[in-house]
Amino acid sequence: MPLLNPFLYGKPVPPARFVGRRDAVRTLFSRLYNGESTAIVGEPHIGKSSLLRYVMDDDVRAQWLDNVAPNHFFTEIDCHMLPRSFAPADFWRQALAALSLDVPDEVVARQWQVVADNQFGSFTLDSLFQLLARSRRRVVLVIDEFDSLLNHPNFNAEFFGALRSMATRTDGLAVITASRLPVAAMNRLSHELNPLGSPFFNNITEVRLLALSPDESRSLIEMTLADTGVEFTDEDYAFVHDLSSRHPFLMQIAAAGLFDAALDGKTGEARYQAGGRFFHDCAAAYFDDFWRNLSPTGQIAMMILALGEMKGRVDGREFNTDDIGRIEWYGPELLHLQDLGMVEKVDQRIGIAGLTLWQGAHWRVASRGFAWWAAGNVIAKTRDTVVFDQWLRDKEYQGLLTREQADSVRSLLNSIPKSVVSGVAQMVKSLLGEMVKGWTGFNPTTSNS
Repeated sequence: MPLLNPFLYGKPVPPARFVGRRDAVRTLFSRLYNGESTAIVGEPHIGKSSLLRYVMDDDVRAQWLDNVAPNHFFTEIDCHMLPRSFAPADFWRQALAALSLDVPDEVVARQWQVVADNQFGSFTLDSLFQLLARSRRRVVLVIDEFDSLLNHPNFNAEFFGALRSMATRTDGLAVITASRLPVAAMNRLSHELNPLGSPFFNNITEVRLLALSPDESRSLIEMTLADTGVEFTDEDYAFVHDLSSRHPFLMQIAAAGLFDAALDGKTGEARYQAGGRFFHDCAAAYFDDFWRNLSPTGQIAMMILALGEMKGRVDGREFNTDDIGRIEWYGPELLHLQDLGMVEKVDQRIGIAGLTLWQGAHWRVASRGFAWWAAGNVIAKTRDTVVFDQWLRDKEYQGLLTREQADSVRSLLNSIPKSVVSGVAQMVKSLLGEMVKGWTGFNPTTSNS
């Protein structure tokens, strides 16, 4: 059988291949042990569903909860594709379908039937969770894509208020949610549903998933390569990390591209050209979604940083934003983007081109892959003055940028040669030499292909 690519970049990783997130796992199980609820928060493909799958694994639960693990009944609902007709009774029927089978207690089974006969009303559900708590049992309700439930037309203040009440009062229910929305945003939505009451989610502690650490990302790649006979060089690891900013999904795409290139016998520049082209094609949809979900100021910030990177590749210098950098709300936006792992602050200049000097600090796009995507999908398409002006209008940026600031961005756009912002092969060629020289002194433009 031919050797197949082992890297996963379309679905959650199985528990056996789960790496890192030790602090998040500890927090989750510590709170479960005490009957408390937790929200896993992070951008798409950052590993939320993988973490849920890991936490729900029988062996993992036994390891963390020890002798109380059998007292926890785990049940999961994925809200990603809920039909419009889906109602709270459907939710609870699906969530608790196996409870009477998995909890061998006739009293619990009878109460479950009472709940079902009453169409899963809040009072009968509350009695069920109270009953479970008295026997030191607990339902752990795992809700993936919780954002979809929050925005579903059939789920209102009554449902979320009851969910909060049962999770805080009965000790027979704990909730783990996974969503893109932070708890603060969830509470703002709850205020719209119930403006006079307490926020529905102020009982939930947030666990935010960020990019993997350098050690975690290397361990994940090494584990994936373990039985393949393929080994990555230090330059390969550096390429993957720099391209993906150690975002799990992007990292596995980058590693998959290099794996195929290695199987094809490619080395040097040819290896990274192939890997870069594969990454660009497979990650485009992710970057498009990320871009569309940024705020207007976030889009401006990312565009300017990407432009600064392009300019740095052209003339080898950093880019000083001057007037653009004095827009005061960019500071919070940069910190938010830094939390997302998409930009990074460089404290000392260590021979890296493409840095942007912003309010006295050096910044750059953390993922070179995003810089490539932005070059082809945003920068290249807005170089024309008329197109740029229309883009500002379409994106409602006029009013965020003064005329002078808009002129500065337009001037920067026009200073980037067309060859740098069109064509994946050319972008890889223009960016890779500087990147790899910065890693090891190795220059792929002079290596044998």
